[in-house]
Amino acid sequence: MNGTLAQWLNKLPDATYSQQLRGPLDPMADRLSSQMLVTAGLVVKSAGGVLSKIGASACYGAVKGGLFTIAASADMPALSGTITQSAYNVYCYFQDGAGVRTSGMGTESATLSAVKFPEFPTGKTLIGFVLVINTNADFIGGTTAWNATGVTAVHMSPTGPFDPSVLLT
Repeated sequence: MNGTLAQWLNKLPDATYSQQLRGPLDPMADRLSSQMLVTAGLVVKSAGGVLSKIGASACYGAVKGGLFTIAASADMPALSGTITQSAYNVYCYFQDGAGVRTSGMGTESATLSAVKFPEFPTGKTLIGFVLVINTNADFIGGTTAWNATGVTAVHMSPTGPFDPSVLLT
């Protein structure tokens, strides 16, 4: 595609149509231009720890079409927020074009399929996420160890565009 989405929309004969189309297309364009290109290989930083890190290899991604790299073993931000005992939830890690990493927590649910991801920030790439359930007690981000009794934490590092809010129904 030669040119940006905005340039194409500005060529429409009616500016009203262009503005109406930007609403649904802007978030999709952001996801397509802001994504991981090589897996982050997220892992637990250390036994008994509460942090995650990039795996053994550097990873690459793009934010708004600009490439970036994250060094092997780079720390992910500390987590915050509590997941109720026996509920499922996700913590997501993001990076912006300046290399600033942030985390966000989804909305918990009693069933895995009903977990809601946090809203993905515009201009940031999803590095990965951790699916968490603690059957023994509440899980407190930044406090409860990944390997605590009852905790199941699955680190996931998707590549390519992923935005669970882009739905057809």
